[in-house]
Amino acid sequence: MRAVRTIGGIPARLNRLARWQSGSMRILGAVETVLGLLLTAMAVATAASGGDASVFLIPAPFLLVPGILQYTLFAGGRDISVAVSILTVMTAWSIAFAAMAAPFLLHGCTWYDALFESVSGLTTTGFSVFADVESLPAALLFWRSLSQWVGGLAVVIVFMFLLPMLGIGGRALINNELSGAEAGNFAAKLREVAVNFIAIYLALSAIQMLLLAILGVPVFEAVCIGMSCISTGGMSVLNDSLASHTFAVQAVVVVFMFLGGTNFYLHYRFLYKRDYKAYIRCQELVWTVIWFAVATVLILLALASAGGGGLGDDLWSSLFAVVSFGTSTGFSAHDHSVWPAATLPVLMLLGLFGAMSGSTAGGIKIYRLVIVKEYIAYGLHRMIHPRAVRDVRLDGHSVGTDALIAALTVMLSFLAAAAVGTVLFMWTEPGTGLADAAGLCIASLGNVGAGIGVLGDGVPVADLSLPTKAVMAALMWIGRLEVTMFLLLFTRVFWSDVRRHAAASHRRPGRRTAAVIPGRRR
Repeated sequence: MRAVRTIGGIPARLNRLARWQSGSMRILGAVETVLGLLLTAMAVATAASGGDASVFLIPAPFLLVPGILQYTLFAGGRDISVAVSILTVMTAWSIAFAAMAAPFLLHGCTWYDALFESVSGLTTTGFSVFADVESLPAALLFWRSLSQWVGGLAVVIVFMFLLPMLGIGGRALINNELSGAEAGNFAAKLREVAVNFIAIYLALSAIQMLLLAILGVPVFEAVCIGMSCISTGGMSVLNDSLASHTFAVQAVVVVFMFLGGTNFYLHYRFLYKRDYKAYIRCQELVWTVIWFAVATVLILLALASAGGGGLGDDLWSSLFAVVSFGTSTGFSAHDHSVWPAATLPVLMLLGLFGAMSGSTAGGIKIYRLVIVKEYIAYGLHRMIHPRAVRDVRLDGHSVGTDALIAALTVMLSFLAAAAVGTVLFMWTEPGTGLADAAGLCIASLGNVGAGIGVLGDGVPVADLSLPTKAVMAALMWIGRLEVTMFLLLFTRVFWSDVRRHAAASHRRPGRRTAAVIPGRRR
């Protein structure tokens, strides 16, 4: 019992050490500490297996030391503004990019290739600068897969755990991220949300790894595929991605890619609340299935008209590609660069729309498209019946004008970013056609990672110019932030809020904070 009380009192002792109040510094310290521990664990595992542990061991202290100091010397504040919360999240992503890039840099990559690989992994995009991934040491292959797994988990932690610790910004952003699947009341217990979602994330990863191992996939490869799948990342340890695997293995991957692109709130309802009709009642999921089915038929018809490899093979090729691109995973079982040109716009739309809200997938998200569709239907109904009283409803709940504005804002932002990115790629890669530039842009912005057009499948990322890689990395990060959060950096109100909060913190000097022990008065 004494040991239990000692462990339970650790948080209180840490709080007594805090001399300054800054939720942002405390959160960044936690992020740095976790990254340092990951590097240390990788160094130990690599040394035990006889590999070069220095690429992981050298950068570890540069994260652990400042991270532990920040976490212990700063106490979390309760009045962090939304702007400061968002700025903290972006800073945390930047630190993670640098930390994940360090092993690649020490392995011999240039700084920009190391950073590109890190950004691609953490944003769960899946592009790689390594043309021959099978030549990499096993430790770096595992690190690539781990970066995607951590990136997918970061979506859960950032929107549902870290931001609520910062203050009101967390609640505002989680309401946007879980806006589908009737999650309004669910946002009230944010900490419980994070714990449950992380448990589901871990369970799905473990189940897929076990199934792949049972099907004969080597354990190391099964673990890497599992980490790259549920996170909808798509990096593979083989040069041909999943093309050399059996149909059974590819089928398991398709199922878990779809589960990764499904709203985690639905998984929670099904697993924790025993709501076995949660999936079929969700309009977003229904429309996602319909859209994937339509896209599969369109690609199937295009392949068949071009003289494909038979109905069965063409159907499976179409379905695999649709789920891979639609969930922004990016695993490849076939060479899309040789497919008919008619498949290109379908693949682009799949990458642009993405899958469901509250998932690890990228893109606009189907929920926002459903919102716009419902409002269009509402407008057409009012044209025929102008005096009719009718609400715009989704999953049995009324949808307000704010939801429509938010959906349109994200959609227009994505489209604007896609247009700008396409023009930039045509400039950084002279001679590139509009379709190929747009395909590369959508694959980056939508965090797809699989090639759409000649630049994607026909030309390795390693052969692209440095400006092209820079634009790709920027688009991957912007797409992971869903564009709007990035655009806030260029608004006057955002920086005014940051300055106002900084001034308020300066007027209120930090003081030694005492821990509040439950059941006692301060």
